[in-house]
Amino acid sequence: MAKSKNQNFLIAILLTTIFMGSSFPTGKYLISVEHVPPFLLGGWRFLLAGILMLLWSLITGGFKTLIPESAGDKKKGFLLVAVIGLLQTTGTMGFLNLSMAAGVSSSMSSIILFTNPLWLAVMAHFMLNDKLNRWKMISLILGIAGVVVCLGLDSSGAGIGLLFALLGSFCWAVNTVITKKVPFDKGSWIFTAWQLLLGGLFMLILSPLMHESYNPTHISSWGWIWFIWIIIPASVGSFGLWFYSLHQRGATIASGFLFLVPLFSTIFSVIGLHDQFSIQLVVGGLLVVSSLFFLNKKEVKQYGGRKWDYGK
Repeated sequence: MAKSKNQNFLIAILLTTIFMGSSFPTGKYLISVEHVPPFLLGGWRFLLAGILMLLWSLITGGFKTLIPESAGDKKKGFLLVAVIGLLQTTGTMGFLNLSMAAGVSSSMSSIILFTNPLWLAVMAHFMLNDKLNRWKMISLILGIAGVVVCLGLDSSGAGIGLLFALLGSFCWAVNTVITKKVPFDKGSWIFTAWQLLLGGLFMLILSPLMHESYNPTHISSWGWIWFIWIIIPASVGSFGLWFYSLHQRGATIASGFLFLVPLFSTIFSVIGLHDQFSIQLVVGGLLVVSSLFFLNKKEVKQYGGRKWDYGK
């Protein structure tokens, strides 16, 4: 029984990281090859993903399960998911798409974006009473060194794009601090569904303000295939499997596998988009990925099987 549970967890978390990793080259393809504007792409992606998640909850749990609440307060619940949607979906993913639109490779964007646990460790020290220890400091130094390498050795002229990815990472860290300080009553699935839907809606509102326009008849058959992929497996599927993984082992252990996301993103980018390895990518990426692995490994060792509620 325990062996089967372990196997189920490993399969679920690996598929989670594979699907998450695939979203970076898929988004890069749609932006750079199909020329879909970044906020228009993100807006429809997350709006449709949020609707699908809410429809599933409506079918399985009824209408009452859909209403967001925070400490029993519906207004506070809607305000919370709106703020998180603005930070996590509009901010993080909007900056990510802008990064790739500026010419940054999907592999590099994913590496920079997934430095967010490092910035979270600093914020948590001051705001969540989760003090920095020796191992976290070492991880932070490694991660910052990796970012400096990625930013400082950029020769593609896409330095602004790397800064966009870094801003997206900061948005993710701020979002995590808020979700840990403000309670949400309806669980992670509903929380994520609402923040995706509202964040996608915010992106669609911003799209015309950024003078974006696109004729959907211009997208190719492959473009439609990858658009469907980025909504269902890469968004709904990855979140669904992520929540299953959290239920099996808790956030501390499950989060330790997230360092695989930029690794899979790089592999898929090399295979599908023919991205080239460079000294910048290899050195910076290894520093960042090793820092994330080191950070999570030490946390697992220190806290053991402690479970954290995702989205709370």
